[in-house]
Amino acid sequence: MTPTFVISTGRCGSTLVSQMLRVHSEVLSLSELFSTVRNRGYLDGAPDGARFWRMLSEPDPAMDVMVAEGLKVSELIYPYGTGRFDPAKGVPAICHMTLPMLTDDPDALYDELAAEVPGWPARPIADQYRALFAYLAERFDRPVVVERSGASLEMVPLLRERFPEARFIYLTRDGADSALSMSRHAGFRLRLLGREASRIAGVTSPDQLGSEQFRLLPAELGRLLTTPSELPQLMRRDIPVTAFGALWSGMTCEGADELLRLPTETWMMTSYEALVADAPAELTRLAGFLGVPATASWLDKAARLVDPDRRAASARLDARLLAALRRSCAPGSAVDAMLAAAGFMLTLA
Repeated sequence: MTPTFVISTGRCGSTLVSQMLRVHSEVLSLSELFSTVRNRGYLDGAPDGARFWRMLSEPDPAMDVMVAEGLKVSELIYPYGTGRFDPAKGVPAICHMTLPMLTDDPDALYDELAAEVPGWPARPIADQYRALFAYLAERFDRPVVVERSGASLEMVPLLRERFPEARFIYLTRDGADSALSMSRHAGFRLRLLGREASRIAGVTSPDQLGSEQFRLLPAELGRLLTTPSELPQLMRRDIPVTAFGALWSGMTCEGADELLRLPTETWMMTSYEALVADAPAELTRLAGFLGVPATASWLDKAARLVDPDRRAASARLDARLLAALRRSCAPGSAVDAMLAAAGFMLTLA
């Protein structure tokens, strides 16, 4: 089984792609699986099944606080209030986003996996994921597995190393629209602060921030990064939207080199704007890449999920602010244009 990963900077319509793929009868759409475990050594080591299940299921305090404080975002789709688990006590991490995309009864699927996964033998973690993919694909009778996590563009090198057989779908969106959406999202506010902390501490990424590095940070910055209960305060902070434009641009530029290192037949590029403008045509391309039929019924169901009112949200900004935002996005926009041209030339070849 060859997994396909939808990669992006985040806030560019990848949740919509997951939803569109979910209604295809041959596609297992795994939403935010790697996001769920990203801060837990998600692609390291050779855990046994019990440890792997703890990685997937132990509650994430930050996600629980987001729900409890009303900071919910579109990815968090567990039936809060009617489901078995309460954010005040801790929702299993995999239940917030991944399991509800697969079934209307995520609690029952959680119980099924809790009875199965802990008994698996120790093996490289990529093989644990392969086993999970295979189990769920058989369980739902959907042979094509597509995992989609937001802000996954930077994961490409590690995903490629752990899953050399994998294929990739690069999803992008107008930089100004993505940045504006990032500015309203708690996760991206944390990501922006993490990058600032890395700069101050003299390390290359937030993953390298340890106790020694945190001692170099201003007290408020360290507290915001490490204390989930501070998320509401973080959402109230006045952070210029241009900072998120620079974040989007940096992530896009950093990811471009990795994409161009991939064998040309293993990746394709699409955009949120293309999906909104002509969903049937773009979904037909996507189906061809995945090797599944673009049936008329699927195209119709998937196209109905598009909300055209969500396009060009940044156009409603003050003209001067929009111009500044576009300047902060310019390097990434140029890179996306280059990647699109490269993809077109590869198609012609």
